[in-house]
Parts: sequence; C-alpha cells; structure tokens
Amino acid sequence: MARCSPAKPLCTTAAAPRPSRRRGLLISASASPATTSTRTHRLLALPKPPKPPPPPPLLPRPRLPISNDAPTNGKPDDRREPSTGAASSGSGSSSGAGDVLRLMGLLRVAPDEDVYVSLLRGSVDAAEVAAVHAHVAARAASGLPLPLANRLLLAYATCGDMSAARKVFDEIPVKDGITWATMVSAYSDGCFHDEAIRLFTRMCQEEQGLAGDLLGHAIVAVLRSCARLSRLRGFGEQVHALVVKTKRVCGDTGSSLLQLYIASNQHDSARQVLQAMRCCSQEPVPEAAWTSFMTACHRDGLLDEAIYVFRDMVSSGVARSSFSLSTILAVCAESENCRCYGQQVHGDAIKHGVETDQFVVSGLVHMYAKQGRLADAARAFEAVGGKPDAVCWNAMAMGYARGGWYREATRMMYQMKAAGLDLPGLNVVGMACSS
Repeated sequence: MARCSPAKPLCTTAAAPRPSRRRGLLISASASPATTSTRTHRLLALPKPPKPPPPPPLLPRPRLPISNDAPTNGKPDDRREPSTGAASSGSGSSSGAGDVLRLMGLLRVAPDEDVYVSLLRGSVDAAEVAAVHAHVAARAASGLPLPLANRLLLAYATCGDMSAARKVFDEIPVKDGITWATMVSAYSDGCFHDEAIRLFTRMCQEEQGLAGDLLGHAIVAVLRSCARLSRLRGFGEQVHALVVKTKRVCGDTGSSLLQLYIASNQHDSARQVLQAMRCCSQEPVPEAAWTSFMTACHRDGLLDEAIYVFRDMVSSGVARSSFSLSTILAVCAESENCRCYGQQVHGDAIKHGVETDQFVVSGLVHMYAKQGRLADAARAFEAVGGKPDAVCWNAMAMGYARGGWYREATRMMYQMKAAGLDLPGLNVVGMACSS
C-alpha cells in the first residue's frame, strides 16, 4: 500500500503540487478527502493536548530535634518537657527512653503510667532508667505511685545500680510486699548477702509483706544468700523455723531449704525437708530437688542413701529424665552392692526413651566397664543416638584399658583422633597400653 505524505495546512491560494519522493506518488496539497484515492488515506492534523502544569516543588521533610544538640537559632525551646541533670546525662544518643520522652514532649503528648512502665521494662542500662526516673519525678510533684515506684526499683536492680535502687526504696513512704521482696532479691542476686539478711530481718520486724506468695520470694532470696556464705547458715535455720510456722515447706521454698542443708552437709536435715515437701505439697516434689540430694549423697560417699532417695522418687511417681538417671548410674558404678540395680536403671531408661541420650549412655558405659562387663558397655556405646560425644568415647576407651583390652583401647583412641576428639584422659590409656 502506498504511504501518504503528512498533511499540510489548507491555504487560501492554490499552490502548485509538489512531487512526493516516497514511491513516486503525487498528492495534491489542496485535494479534499473525497477526491483522494482509496488506496491512500489522508492523515488529519489533530491538535496537541495542552501540557499539564508542573507539579509544585516538594518541601523538605522537617527534622525533629531528638538529640541533645542546642537549637540552631540560639534560643531555648520552650516546648521541651522539664528535665533534670540525670535525664540530660542519661538520655543521650544511647538512651532510647530519653528520645521517646522528648519526642512525646514535642508532640505535646503527656505520657501516662503505662508508658513509663513500658520504657522501664525496655531499658538496657542505668542511664535510660535514670532518664525515665527524672522525667516522671519532674511531673509527679506529690510522689511516685507505688506500682511505678516498684517497677523503677526493679529496673535499677536489674541494671545493677544498687545505690539508686536503695534510694528509690527508701523514698517509698508506704511499702508493700512487692517492694520488700524486690529489694531483698536484688541484694541476694547482687551478692550483697549481709544487706539481704538485714533487710529481711527489718521486714519481719515491721511485719510488712508477710501475706501471699511475696513472703515466699523473699524467703527464697535470703535462703540463697545463707547457702552461699557458711557464716550465715545459722540464720538459715531460723528462716527454716519461719517457713514451718507459715506452712510453706513446698515448691521453691522447700527446694531452697534443701539446697541450704546440702551446702552445709546436713544430710539428715535435708532428708527431713524432702519428706516434709512430700507430705505438705499436693504436687510431686520436683525432679531437680531429688537429683540435688542424690548428687550430694554421691559426693559425700553415701551411695546407699542415694539409692534410697532414687527409690523414693520412683515411688512418688516423679518422671525421670536423663539428669536423674545419669546421676544414679554414676552411683551404681561405684557401689559394690548395687550392680544388679544398675540393670534396673537401664531398663527404666529404655522405658522413658532416654537410653540413647549422651549423658545416659556415658553413665551406662562407665558403669558396665567398671563392673567388667565390656560387652554390655560396647552395646550401650553402639546404641547412642547420633554422633557420640567425647565423654562417651573416653568412657569406652578407659573401660577397655581397665579391663586389659589394650588393643581395643588403642583402636578407640585412634578413632577418637580421626573424629577430631582429644581429651587429656587419653594419656591414661597410653600409660595402660605401655605397661
């Protein structure tokens, strides 16, 4: 099809037709669409649409002054919230709580108690806590509310600023049980054991916080301090009398008493506490309490006592895990009278599905190897789930060395080295092989 030339505007005077160079077609500029050939189409010139007006220029985004830099105009900003030196020093670029409070001040949003509690909960250091403390102190002229003061006390104690925590504690006019328990626990966790004892004694004398579970938290904290210092263990017996008086020999309180007597090597008192926990509590005694007592008996050579404790735990219906089973297996490995009982423990491990646990396998290998039953030890070693750890390898190698199987011990040693495991205990294997 032939192409037509671009349209020309119509003129009043006729002009001579100008030859087109495209394929030799001659199209008259004054010809109308009706006279144009059907093979060529005349393109009418359409008016161009008007250009849209240019968009307005974008304004720069305003930057909020959330840093401690001075204003550029040299004039103080009257819209800022009142603050003290502690807030300005602790709310720098590293204080997110201070930035949030300044931003709320610029937006003229008054923070409520929930906002302060959220900021204190998310504070990572004492500087942020000090910034929130200064801000709320400037707004609360009549004193801090008790829940907010307790949260502030806990925040200072968590960050390790005990002097600021004690100052907040002393400024609270009427303290509740949460206040006392928080401060006593903070002193105990911070290794200020003498201060924890003094504050607990003061709490008992003033008869504050002696109701509810808050007394239990304070007792747990002070018993923890008594267990860590031998000179304070006599005070722990007085706390035991308070526990018996308030009938709280259960749960965490009973476990803390048990740890106190275990640390003091008073096994008779520890067993009495364990029996009292079984009688007073409706729930079974936690497995950790039984395991702690068995570990103490094993440490002091009371192997038969450890077996009795494990039997009591089984009769109480407490579920056994790898920790308690590995502990009693270590006892059976050293006891001459409990070799047959170790097989029952092995069956109990299979019943609870922990026979492939690393700790249980190490205990089984050590027990069977020490009893001279190397075939059973090898079967227990091969039944371990996944890759055996260094403890299992070393227990099996030491068992072969003690039993006189030096070639097998050497093979285990090379297998350990090939697996990238090396322990100082393998020197004993080398000594046994060279002898």
